[in-house]
Amino acid sequence: MSNSKAKLVIQVSLDVLLVVLSAFLIFWLAGKVYTFGYNIFNEQAVDTLENARVTEVTVPENVTAEKLAEIIYEKGLVTDKTIFYLQVKLSDYNDKFVAGTYTLNTAMTPTEMMKVITSDTKGK
Repeated sequence: MSNSKAKLVIQVSLDVLLVVLSAFLIFWLAGKVYTFGYNIFNEQAVDTLENARVTEVTVPENVTAEKLAEIIYEKGLVTDKTIFYLQVKLSDYNDKFVAGTYTLNTAMTPTEMMKVITSDTKGK
């Protein structure tokens, strides 16, 4: 009889541990997903206007959103390449980029950069 009680205690303990770990995992993942979504829709510039660094960016013909994100990230104009890629894909500017060399700065938000890169003014 005590052997069956011990098995029951162990089984209940394992079930409780599984529920607690599952709840922790769900809350942890929810936090990560929220932060990721927040970063996509809450556009931030890399620097303030006073500390902005100006850089020239060359956009090739028929640039993909993935390649553009890589170029912008390598120039230090955004802090997260994946976030910028998704911002491009979710924007009205996707697939409307005009090839050329543009003057951008680190005080610009992603949308401001996309607006410049879709115009024929070359950012000047």
